[in-house]
Amino acid sequence: MAPHRVTLARKFGHTHPARRDAPCCDFLAGMHNDAASMSSRTKRVALFLLRWTIAIAGILWVVLNLNWRSRALAILDSSNKPRWVELPNSGEETDYSFVCIDPATGGQITVSRDKIVNEPDKKNLTVQVDGAARPLLGLHLNNDLTAFQEFLVQAPDGTGQWVTPDHVKTGPGGYELTIPHPRIQVGVSVIVRHATPSYLWVAILIFPATMLITTIRWHELLRVVDVHLRPMRTFALNMVGSFYNAFMPGTTGGDLLKAYYVAKQTHHRMRAVMSVLVDRIVGLLALVILGGAMAALQWHIPQCRWVAGVSAAILAAVAVSLLIFYSPTLHRVFLIDKIAARLPMQSTVQTGLESLNIYGRRPGTLLLALAGSIPVHMVVVSSAMFCGKAFHLPIQPSYYWTVVPVVVLSGSIPISPQGAGVMEYFAIVLLRPLGVTVGQAVALTMSIRLVQILWNLTGGIVVLRGGFHIPTQTEQKQAEDEDEDQARSG
Repeated sequence: MAPHRVTLARKFGHTHPARRDAPCCDFLAGMHNDAASMSSRTKRVALFLLRWTIAIAGILWVVLNLNWRSRALAILDSSNKPRWVELPNSGEETDYSFVCIDPATGGQITVSRDKIVNEPDKKNLTVQVDGAARPLLGLHLNNDLTAFQEFLVQAPDGTGQWVTPDHVKTGPGGYELTIPHPRIQVGVSVIVRHATPSYLWVAILIFPATMLITTIRWHELLRVVDVHLRPMRTFALNMVGSFYNAFMPGTTGGDLLKAYYVAKQTHHRMRAVMSVLVDRIVGLLALVILGGAMAALQWHIPQCRWVAGVSAAILAAVAVSLLIFYSPTLHRVFLIDKIAARLPMQSTVQTGLESLNIYGRRPGTLLLALAGSIPVHMVVVSSAMFCGKAFHLPIQPSYYWTVVPVVVLSGSIPISPQGAGVMEYFAIVLLRPLGVTVGQAVALTMSIRLVQILWNLTGGIVVLRGGFHIPTQTEQKQAEDEDEDQARSG
């Protein structure tokens, strides 16, 4: 048997008796490597498809939810149940009648103003009418969109029934209006058709400067907390956040995704997340300062006095909060540490407090970030002003510097995608005393939103390319080593 063994061993190329099973081991190792390679390839394909799905779905959601044509919620028959109809020409909010497209025949019909209702601010909403819950079908609001005139609710027989506000429970514990919609929702095509193209192009082309400046600002805030990313990686993550802002609640919803991905780039995860929060707060504070200062310069206008007063109150509250947090004496008096110790997720809380203390030791960087945010908002206001000129709005250039910061700030409230409804409300309230119609105010807010959405969607290119991918273990180890080297050298 010995010669036979030697022959077999030689046949497989292994003559050492102790290595008779080596071909089998090599075969199994090869299978393992092939399986690992296939698993890695499958993972890459799955991530690629996921990126494309997210990007395309997000873009489609935005496109499909834009009102390309003007539309209104109209009552067309005796059932008193409103239906969406298109308007060939949007007309003005206060017109006595509107020409609409009949959804049944496709022909044009004239609908009186009292048959056009304000859209409820939420879907599938019920209100308490004389103690009974009724589905809300529509509203009649006053011209300022601030007060109820009538409620259109669904009657027990399924028809629509108008009831006066005294029959509906409103206020705390009842129905409260959060996103007032105008009767006429102006379409994108109407806005563009009546605009001066040259002003619109200027409004669009100057906007990318905001993305470059905000990238630089955030990059410096990351460095303060020892998160060292390449500038292009910071730019890619910033664009990913901008992309998700196009369809997440408010105009800051994408910050959640940006915080998630930047946290994966470093072992200082909570510090990275805090940098996103501080970056957003600094940007919003700069917006308050700009709007409040410009409103104070126009003190003779009642609306400007209101904006200046609110801005001063916000800044005062922020100043007091910072003083309490960073003053050792006040910090102890207000029991900040004891309150923080009672919060859940202590590791996260303590790391977050540590990050705030790090920023507190670098006030110069924060002031530079605040100052660097002013040009960002100046570009946004200038872009809105060019849109207003394109739509021939009767607004003084100086007044844009008060209205636009308020409108943009209200849009950051995470209630609806891109601040829909909220931005319109503030624009209408602030512009109506100047003779600006509801339709014109809506056109202005729509233009601000569309310009921002247009450039936010370019972040989809980064999502498609995967330039924001979560680092591999090797890349994470390399980033951690670089962080430690920078910490030692610092």
